[in-house]
Amino acid sequence: MLALPLTAITLLDAGPAQAGLLLACGRAPCLFVSLFAGVIVDRLPLRRILLTANLVMAVTLATIPLCASLGHLGMVQLYVTTVLVGIAAVIADVAYLACIPTVLDRSQLVRAQSSLEFSQATAMAAGPLLAGWLINAFSAPTAILADSVSFLLAAALLSLVPMRAASCSAAPSSTVLVQMAEGLASVFGNPVLRAVTLATGTFVFWLNAYSAAFLLHLTRNLEFGSRIVGMVLGIGALGGVVGAAGSPWAGRTFGLGPVLMTGLAVSAAGMSLGGLLTAPWWAAVACVALSQFILWIGQGLYHVQQVPIRYGLVPQHLQGRVNASIRCVVWGLGSLGALVGGAAAAATSLRTMLLASSVLGTASILWIWRSPLRRMHSLHL
Repeated sequence: MLALPLTAITLLDAGPAQAGLLLACGRAPCLFVSLFAGVIVDRLPLRRILLTANLVMAVTLATIPLCASLGHLGMVQLYVTTVLVGIAAVIADVAYLACIPTVLDRSQLVRAQSSLEFSQATAMAAGPLLAGWLINAFSAPTAILADSVSFLLAAALLSLVPMRAASCSAAPSSTVLVQMAEGLASVFGNPVLRAVTLATGTFVFWLNAYSAAFLLHLTRNLEFGSRIVGMVLGIGALGGVVGAAGSPWAGRTFGLGPVLMTGLAVSAAGMSLGGLLTAPWWAAVACVALSQFILWIGQGLYHVQQVPIRYGLVPQHLQGRVNASIRCVVWGLGSLGALVGGAAAAATSLRTMLLASSVLGTASILWIWRSPLRRMHSLHL
């Protein structure tokens, strides 16, 4: 999340358009691979898929520090590496999501998702801090090497996880395209799933447009070093811990629909602070850290509630394809958002893009407001 774009910005002098393209390369596999990944996940053993994907990410990332040490690193390799890692990550993410309902009762899913969001937010808080220290003490490619090692560790830990065998989709007479279509139909044929998918996709589009300009704003406009960048991102990710921890209580107290809309509104409010102050230096640091903290509180609130919706509405044999269809829409829009954000930032300014994307991100709430989710208290998961 931090070392790859900083490698492009600090070592290869990437501009807004190149930073946006690099971010889009990481999201593009969601658009082109997700639907096929769903078919794979519904057909093959989940543990084998996860082990293979983590090993592929480890090996692919290791090529960056290797080429950097040999003096042969370029933007083309960063683009290609990001795409390959993105493909493996898409398949792994779909498989992870399909694992969850095979080991838990439905009554546990919201609490379990809160725990998962909590652990992910904790990792996202620690990761940028570690990356910032490694980049400052050594180099950005060294931080990527540490990332490569982390995927090897993930593969080793996966072998220790007890998994109940999921029922695979055995439909030899059904073509891959037909099975992909079944996943899309399950998402868009259900008004609740359709609304939450389009709301998430709209917000992710503008969040990625924002992200295309964000790191450049920190390093060039505010002149933050890698340690400060890692610190503010780490502090921000702690907001995800707070949001994930409080989301189950908020859902029980206020209801599913209101919490979903609140999570999106809080996230957009956090984004709007990112480009607010540029001086004095200490105020800019505090403003960016607060911006990220509020953004990720909203995301923690939102994701703990929205992910279990698909567990409750979708049968197990379609989980892989439905998760893949949702990721195709959401992160496909994310890749387009990154391209739009990079191009718009190059044509206007980094701060203008940050403010515009935060305002436009609030449009995501309309999908929930106009759907049955608006008045839903729960799905009785």
